[in-house]
Amino acid sequence: MTDDELFARYRHSHEPALLDELVRRNFDRVYRFVASMTGKRTCEQEVVDDLVQDVLLSVVRNIEKFRGDSALATWIYRIASNRVYRYFDERKRLVPTIEAEQLEAVVDRQRDTPESNELKQLIDNAIMDLSPALRAAMLLTTVEGFSPEEAAAIEGCTAANIHWRVHKARTMLKERLQKHFDND
Repeated sequence: MTDDELFARYRHSHEPALLDELVRRNFDRVYRFVASMTGKRTCEQEVVDDLVQDVLLSVVRNIEKFRGDSALATWIYRIASNRVYRYFDERKRLVPTIEAEQLEAVVDRQRDTPESNELKQLIDNAIMDLSPALRAAMLLTTVEGFSPEEAAAIEGCTAANIHWRVHKARTMLKERLQKHFDND
């Protein structure tokens, strides 16, 4: 049974177990998205945990307001996206920009580790250097598998804007990562 079918059953019966199942099914996806958007590491795990809890509580509290105009997953990701942006606003900052020297220092520290760990860290850092809007577009379409139209519904913009954001993010990532590969 899909999430949308499960929601339809919940809407008809209001059985708490069905709502619990919807939350359980979406926990990992919401967690992965929030963690990727905020770039938090294990030392700041409580921030991600709190944000995920806020998202899922909002889903539970507002499930009756979901009209079904979009897929349930789209609605849930929209709540998650809004919560992450609110987190950035609450902190009066965006994710810090990583300067080239900082990125090189991270890469230098990781030279003694396997290449795959170094490359993963380099990619993670490059992604975190993207603005939240560009990062969200990349994560939603590339990692989470949403279509540009679905990602646009989540982000509250047009599909054309999502296409532009993904293009811009890929261009920036390519430029950032190309510097690393040109030096090898």
